[in-house]
Amino acid sequence: MKIKKDSRFALVGHGYHLNFLFNELVKNQLPKPIITTHPKKLHLRDIKNSENDLDLYRSIFDLEKKTKVFYLKDINSKIGISILKKNKIDYIFSLSSRFIFKDKIISHYKNKIFNIHPSLLPEERGGGTFTYRILNKQKFCAATIHLLDKEIDAGQILLSSKKQKLKNEALPINYLKQTNLIYKSLLKQFVKKIINNIKFILKNQNSFKGWYLPRFYTDVSGAINWAWSGQNVNLFIKACSKPYPGAFCFLKYKKKDLKMTIYNSTYQKNSSFLHPWFNGKIFYEDKSIIKILVSSGILIVKKTDIKLGDNIALKKFLGKTLFNYSKDLTNSVSNIPNAFKYK
Repeated sequence: MKIKKDSRFALVGHGYHLNFLFNELVKNQLPKPIITTHPKKLHLRDIKNSENDLDLYRSIFDLEKKTKVFYLKDINSKIGISILKKNKIDYIFSLSSRFIFKDKIISHYKNKIFNIHPSLLPEERGGGTFTYRILNKQKFCAATIHLLDKEIDAGQILLSSKKQKLKNEALPINYLKQTNLIYKSLLKQFVKKIINNIKFILKNQNSFKGWYLPRFYTDVSGAINWAWSGQNVNLFIKACSKPYPGAFCFLKYKKKDLKMTIYNSTYQKNSSFLHPWFNGKIFYEDKSIIKILVSSGILIVKKTDIKLGDNIALKKFLGKTLFNYSKDLTNSVSNIPNAFKYK
């Protein structure tokens, strides 16, 4: 496969790597791409979660003065398809797109839609990659550029890379930053091949080695189960941490159930409290931390890593028992409200 220098791209999605690819194409004097992306309110949420860390997330708003940016609810809509046609788009590059490309676009742009995925395909197909990787105690980062087809993350591979670097206490934000570096390297190679008129060697995926897990909707599936071992509770909290919405549980506050989100914790083994009745009880508090009893140990949580629903400033955590509702412990993502359809 060869891509001509005068080919016009539509970059679809958001994030650090989309901004990088846009600048790389323009810097090398290739046709300026257009951008199609999801509604602005979701970008604002991403910016908030990234805490304006430019190594983590680059705002799409920065590109509004440089090219055409279209905010859409669905790229498969008549408006979305019309935009692609009017701008004479030859290729589409999906970069963390929240759109699911349907048959009409896939058929029209057959072998002309690229996707960059944060794993070494065919492993880790699907969404929620960093969360699942932390739960599986995997310390590597990887990325793959592949053709997009009707099957999820199953198209032929153009470029891929894997790095072993992360430490034991890494959070999703650390995985994302390291993956951004791999994205940069692969996207540079991608643009360089276009400039130098080099053919892409396509590689079929070995489906027998692949596996798929559905997108992890943290707002729904991030409920802490205090019946788990302390180590697994600690791992789960880390896996749901920023830039995701965080793991959550509940506590009683003025006779109501108050949601409590936890973004990080430290586990210490302790055999003083063995019965599961103790699980979830806050038995220590000072100005900066709380300590929670868990199976076979304790969790130490900084108060700065806690967020309470309705932004309530709780004066006293000591003596509270943290709990979860059984309805919040499902991993099913069927019938999820629209507000939860984005990780």
